[in-house]
Amino acid sequence: MFRPAAQPSAQVIANAEQVVLSGKPSGLLADAKALTRAAWRLSPGRFTLQGIFLVFGGFIGGVSLLLLIPIINSVAKPDGKLEVPGVGSVSIGGIPLWALLTAFVLLTLIQGLIQRASAINSARFQPMLVDTLRHQAFVAVLDARWTFVLGRRKTDIIAIVTAGASRCGAALQQLLTGAVGIITALVTAAVAFWVAPGVTAIALVGVLILAGIQVATIRPSYRLGVEFSGQSRNLQAVMQDSLDSLRLVRAHHASAVWVEQLADAFTVTREVQVEQARRTSTISVFSSVALAAAAAALVQVSVWMHVPATSIVVILLLVARLARQVQGLVGTGAQLANSLPAVQELAELTTDARAAVEVPPNSGTRTGELSAAVDLPLIAFRDVTYTYPNSDNGVRGICFTVPRGDITVLVGPSGAGKSTTADLALGLLEPESGAIEIDGTALTAGDLPWWRSHVAYVPQETVLVPGSLRENLVWSVPGGATDAQCWEALDRAAADFARDLPDGLDTVLGDRGIRLSGGERQRVAIARALLRTPALLVLDEPTTGLDATVEAEVLDLVKELRRETGAAVLMIAHNLGIIRDMCDRVGVMYAGKIVEHGHSAEVFDHPQ
Repeated sequence: MFRPAAQPSAQVIANAEQVVLSGKPSGLLADAKALTRAAWRLSPGRFTLQGIFLVFGGFIGGVSLLLLIPIINSVAKPDGKLEVPGVGSVSIGGIPLWALLTAFVLLTLIQGLIQRASAINSARFQPMLVDTLRHQAFVAVLDARWTFVLGRRKTDIIAIVTAGASRCGAALQQLLTGAVGIITALVTAAVAFWVAPGVTAIALVGVLILAGIQVATIRPSYRLGVEFSGQSRNLQAVMQDSLDSLRLVRAHHASAVWVEQLADAFTVTREVQVEQARRTSTISVFSSVALAAAAAALVQVSVWMHVPATSIVVILLLVARLARQVQGLVGTGAQLANSLPAVQELAELTTDARAAVEVPPNSGTRTGELSAAVDLPLIAFRDVTYTYPNSDNGVRGICFTVPRGDITVLVGPSGAGKSTTADLALGLLEPESGAIEIDGTALTAGDLPWWRSHVAYVPQETVLVPGSLRENLVWSVPGGATDAQCWEALDRAAADFARDLPDGLDTVLGDRGIRLSGGERQRVAIARALLRTPALLVLDEPTTGLDATVEAEVLDLVKELRRETGAAVLMIAHNLGIIRDMCDRVGVMYAGKIVEHGHSAEVFDHPQ
C-alpha cells in the first residue's frame, strides 16, 4: 500500500545530513577506505564500540586457547609439571581438572556474550548505514536537474540505490568480519608461538605462503564484482522494460522475444557468479590439501625437535585453527572485493547528482504571492533557446506569453518542441539563452521552489500510485488536504464516478489506477492539480487516448476550470481542430520554433 505521508526516521534524516559517502573512489583499497570513512562518520560511537568488541573477543579467545595446554597436560600427566615459556616449570597437580574445565567454559561464555553484543551492534549499525546511503543518494537524485535524470536509465538509478546500497552494507559486514578474523588469527599465532616458538615459526611460514596464494583470488573477485554490477543492472532493465511494454507484448504475441532477452541476461549474470565460485572453490581445494600436508610435516618436525606429545597436540590444534582462520579471512576478502564495486557506483551517483543540484544551497528565492496585475502576463518567454545534451533537439528563440485567466495552447507535430516548452515553463529545464519571466522578473534557479508552489501539472500519461483515491489526490499537495477539500476538487474536476466507488476516498485504485477508465484517471489527475490551487495549470496532451466523447468532456472541463479559478492554462495539443473553440491564445510550433502566436481568432482566421 502506498503511504505518501510516511517519512524517513529522524535518525536517518540526521545521518543523511552528513556527507556519508562522497567522491569517486576507484579500486579495491579506495573503495574500502571510503566505506570505512562513511561508517565512521555515520556513527563514531557504534564504530568504536565494534572495535572494542573485536579486541576483547580476540583477547578472550586467546586466553581460552591457553587453557588447552594445562587441560591436556592435566589429563595426560595429572601429577606432572607444565613447562611455560618465560616462566619455567609449573606444577598443575594442585589444580583440579574440573576447575580448568569450568574456567574454559566460562571464558567461552564470555566470548560468546561479546560476540552476541557485537552481532547486535552490527545488526543496528549496518541497516543504519544502508538506509542513510539510500536516503542520501535518492535525495540527491530528486534534487538534481531534470537533465541529470534524463541522461540515465531509471533502472540503473533504482538498482544502485537499492541493491547497490545493500551490497555496501554487506561489504561493511565483511569488513567487520575480516577485522575479527585478523585479530583472532594474530592472537592464535601469538599463543602458538609462545607455546613452541621454533615449530610455530616453521608453521607460520607455511600459513603465510598459503595465504599469499589465496590472496591472488581477491583482485579477480573485485573485477568480477564490477562485471556483476553491470550485468545485474542490465537484468533489471530488461525486466522493467518488458513489464512496461507488457500490453504491447501481449497484443503482438511477442513474449518470446523478451523471454529470450531475459534468458540471455540471466545466463550472463549466472556465468559471472559461476566464474567467481570456480575461482574460490579451486583455491579452497588446493588450500585443504596444502593444509593436510603441512600438518603432517609439522608433526614430523615436532618429533625431530623432541617436542612433548601434549604440546604437539596443542600446536596442531592451534596451527589448524590458524590455517582455517586465514583461509576464512581470505574468503571474506574475496567476498568483500566482490561487494566493494557497489561503493564506487553509489558514491559516483551521489556525487554526480549533488554536482547537478537544481537549486543551489543558500540561493535566494522569491517569497509571497504572485502579482494580481491583469496587464502583466503570468509567464513570458523572451527569446528562449534550449537544446538537449548531445542532440540538436530542443527549442530556439521562442517568444510568447501566457496571460492570467487565459487558455494558451501550443500545437504542432511531434518533435516540434511543445513538451520541451512546457518543461521550461515548469522550471525543469534551464534556458541556454534568453529568459523566462514570472510577473515580469526572470526566473532563476533559486526561485524554483517558490514558483513550483504556484504550479500544477497534468502529464500526458496519468500518474497514479497503487494506493487509495485519497492518497492519489493528496501526495503532491503541501500539508495534505481534508476530505472536504478532496471532494470539492473531485466535483470541480467532474469526477462524479468517485461518489459511487465502494469505499469512497479509501477505495484502492490498483496498479496505475487500473480500476478506473482513461477518462476517470484523467479527472483524478486534474482534481489532484486543482488541490494545489495553482496560478499556472500545465496540461500535456490531456486528451491522449480518450474517445471523442470523453475528449470533449475534458476540454469543456478545462474551459470551466479557467472560468472558476482564474488560473493561467498552458496546454499542449497536436490537433488544432479539437481546441479551436476552447482556447484564447495559440502558439504554433514547428522544428523547435514558434512560427505563429496570437489570439485564437487571429491564428485560425489567418493561418500562415
